[in-house]
Amino acid sequence: MSIATLKKLTLIGEINEKSAIMEQFQAFGLAHLITLSEQTIDQATDATICLREALSYLISAPYKRRRQIPSESIELSEVIDRVIKNKHAREDVIDEIELITARQKELSVWGDFEFPPLDELNQYRVWLYLVPLSKEALLDKVELPWIVINKDHKSIYLVVIAVDEPDEGQVPFPRAHIGPNSLSCLAKLKNDALVRLEDLNAERQSLTRWIMPLTLSLNDTINAHELKLAEQLVWNSGDFFVLQSWLPDESRPAFEAWAQGLPVAFQLDAPAANELPPTLLKNDSIMGGGEEAVSFFQLPGYRSWDPSIVIFFSFSLFFSMIMADAGYALILGGILLICWRKLSGSETTVRIRNLWLALVVAAFGYGMLVGSYFGITPPDGTLLSHLHVINMNDFSSMMKLSIGAGVLHLVIANSMVAWGRRDSLVALSSVGWVLSIIGAFTLWLSYMRVTDLDVAGTFSVKVVIAGILLILLFSGERKLDSVKNSCLQLFDGFTALYSLSKAFGDVLSYMRLFALGLSSASLAVTFNDLAVEARDSVSAGGFILFALIIVLGHGLNFVLGVMSGVIHGLRLNLLEFYNWGVKGEGYPFKAFKKRGE
Repeated sequence: MSIATLKKLTLIGEINEKSAIMEQFQAFGLAHLITLSEQTIDQATDATICLREALSYLISAPYKRRRQIPSESIELSEVIDRVIKNKHAREDVIDEIELITARQKELSVWGDFEFPPLDELNQYRVWLYLVPLSKEALLDKVELPWIVINKDHKSIYLVVIAVDEPDEGQVPFPRAHIGPNSLSCLAKLKNDALVRLEDLNAERQSLTRWIMPLTLSLNDTINAHELKLAEQLVWNSGDFFVLQSWLPDESRPAFEAWAQGLPVAFQLDAPAANELPPTLLKNDSIMGGGEEAVSFFQLPGYRSWDPSIVIFFSFSLFFSMIMADAGYALILGGILLICWRKLSGSETTVRIRNLWLALVVAAFGYGMLVGSYFGITPPDGTLLSHLHVINMNDFSSMMKLSIGAGVLHLVIANSMVAWGRRDSLVALSSVGWVLSIIGAFTLWLSYMRVTDLDVAGTFSVKVVIAGILLILLFSGERKLDSVKNSCLQLFDGFTALYSLSKAFGDVLSYMRLFALGLSSASLAVTFNDLAVEARDSVSAGGFILFALIIVLGHGLNFVLGVMSGVIHGLRLNLLEFYNWGVKGEGYPFKAFKKRGE
């Protein structure tokens, strides 16, 4: 729910202890390394590339041997080489088989024959041509010996005998190149390739007994490779080396305990104003799904704020407003129930699962409020009818609800920016945006209620003017120590006012919540009506038509609702909201640690 506070760690040790200290620092596993050395990092030493390739190839094999630790005393590097060679050889054989199959298809129209030796034809050669059916009449003008050996709906297959290749005047048709191998020869070549493929598949199946040793060695290989790369990041100076990293402030006690007894000296400092530390978001698994969306799109800068929780709830709300049906929410919940155990493995899948659950709950709750259950509205007097408090067909109220959601979203964004800049007068510009957006919204609501509204005399206009003045005066970050800087500060304010049109467009963009929700509800009602009409109008098989329209229609609407909810729900959060609420882009905190521990 926040961005972790980081300290800059500077660690100094003796050069002869460098490897041992770096290995222990990797086992500590809570710091993000900073590059100090100017030497080029040798990425070509990544031994995990071949290992991952070999392991993936064996795991994807359709038939595998029993999982085991083979008793053969063979180096894993030799096993990896054998697997990679098998993979490449198998790919080459498959390509060869596909090429032969294509050649067989091309030759099938010419028949199974072989070109005779030149001495048997007195140095004459056989030339093959494809003749379009539209040019069949030109065959009579060919004076050389020729014969048609095949004909289909598109072409005529012509054979001409001549010593040298005829020119266009002698045979005005495109020549066919079929290669030296006949169909019989290609069949033999294909059979030999299939035999080699069988041998390679058998070898691959035999090599799958090495899956477990390769898997166990993967973490060790990755650790060794990352340790080697990390040793290239430190700075060597004579008898000492210097390591710098970013360390979470909450991990300081653990680091001090780790450093006790080691031959190192260290210092922890706060980041300087001109430094940009990595961003480490801190969210629990319950509402961490918002962090996954944030990390996928754009991490906030270190000195910004964490929008994960806001996005978690706002995305759930927007998704529910777009789906707008409690019945569809139950289907989505049923799918989640089926996938629940599969989504309980890693922390990331648990976060996605909890976000999915929040979408289901929000969609079901909003569906009850709009009174839609697969497009059916509960009858008056029932319990569900009392929960039906939102009328989707009341366009005026739905517009106010959608735009109100957008106004609230942008107000939260600018408020958080103002809080993050609270130590600077620039924060007042964000306050100005909050006042301008709220004032304009309340003014619009007043106009919707009273058509002959005295706009100039309303309090909302005064709020808007106050907001614009704050934007105009405090958008720049210049020191007002001269007339020139004061004028430039005012110019920055006028430049910032160009975003008034952007704010107007972004707020109106939230109208898609109403439009998509209404279209989803309308389609559900339409499919229900079509199904009932088909059932009543067809005497035989009417129920079958009814069932097909219900299943296919609502299935299509459900898929469209989920897609629209995800795409547009994320768009409103990661574009409109992000543009106002998150200033600056960060890069992820990557701990230097051992894998598999």
